[in-house]
Amino acid sequence: MRRISVIGFGKIGQAVAANILQQDIYVTAIDTNPGWQKLFKSGTYHTNEPGLNEILTSAYRDNKLVISDDLSMIKDSDAVIIAIPLLVDHEKKILEGTFLDMVREMAPFLSNKKIIVIETSVPVGFGRNNVVPAIESMGKMHGNDFLLAHSPERIKSGTMLEQLLLIPKVIGGISEEATDKALEIYQWFFNRWLLHRVESIEAAEMVKLAGMIYRDVNIALSNQFAQFANAAGIHFADLIPLINTDREANLLQPGIGVGGHCTPVYPYFLIENFKQAGLDFTLASQSRSINDSMAEYAVSLIRDKVKNKKALLLGLSFRPNVKEDALSTTYLLSEVLLRSGFEVIVHDVEFSPKEITERGFNAVADIYNSRAEVVFLITMHKEYGQLDFERLSANGVKYFIDGRNNIDSNKVEMAGIQYRGIGR
Repeated sequence: MRRISVIGFGKIGQAVAANILQQDIYVTAIDTNPGWQKLFKSGTYHTNEPGLNEILTSAYRDNKLVISDDLSMIKDSDAVIIAIPLLVDHEKKILEGTFLDMVREMAPFLSNKKIIVIETSVPVGFGRNNVVPAIESMGKMHGNDFLLAHSPERIKSGTMLEQLLLIPKVIGGISEEATDKALEIYQWFFNRWLLHRVESIEAAEMVKLAGMIYRDVNIALSNQFAQFANAAGIHFADLIPLINTDREANLLQPGIGVGGHCTPVYPYFLIENFKQAGLDFTLASQSRSINDSMAEYAVSLIRDKVKNKKALLLGLSFRPNVKEDALSTTYLLSEVLLRSGFEVIVHDVEFSPKEITERGFNAVADIYNSRAEVVFLITMHKEYGQLDFERLSANGVKYFIDGRNNIDSNKVEMAGIQYRGIGR
């Protein structure tokens, strides 16, 4: 019987586990949060990620999925996959302590070249320079007791299982033996054509980071173009599809900010790598600053125009119709508005008013009874595509800031509301 241990049973870990379970391979999910065990045991587990509910709950009932907080259970697994997020603090310093404490705690249960694959996005060199020494400090040796490889997860909420079947899996190990072993195991639950071997663990670690930074830099470029276009009276956002027809450009849309687990975090991993190499990753640093400053820019469009200074923010999620608010632009925009003397209220179709309040905001259930003078569209939930601007106008809304350039400006202005987009 084949069994894989997945350490970290958050949304990524759950998707990884579901993909493995679909191949009739048993999974031991290890997480320090006892809540997961309680939810599955009581039959109340639920996620809005398509496909996960049925796969995970049925596997749990059939004892193919075991959920525990006991790291010793990795002893009975053919491989260990780590899906614990690595974050940064408010000063953008990498919070590696919890991750390394976990691998040290795991070390006593490693033997016979147990393969460990890190799917968590980490700085380049983290596996070789941090994880291996942490495990070896506990008396275990790479190449004897364990093998380490990296295969960065590159999936996004909303279509995770589908993406796991389509997005190439890059694999690189500390040694050739580690890479070989990881490839052998991953063939159990991925098609061979999807697996791509790279020269080293460092090469694999760079893949996800480079992709995230490309996206951040691209959006920052569009955001600067958008600011100029607004000043010049050009609808830049509408020009992007035409600009991209030259088969050279691939500009992304400008917007009110970039949120999520990945893009606002991972650039700092490579920025730190550059510093360690005696280099300055100016482009990534400036892009982070530009994209975070879009909240301030959006407020500047109406700061001196409004009179009652009450703002309604539409959207807390960082992605349309996905109930996740990690580093959502709503947090940045709210801070800017509060500093500018605004009263701020928040609405989101995925979060209840109670859940929004628990996150520190004033919530409103009825967007047509908010008495706000300005509305900021932050998240393009499909429901917001059906806004009744006549009712908003009757409610006192005078300004609408379209942070995603997705609303028909004519409908807004015909209702007597002044429209402004980001580069539109």
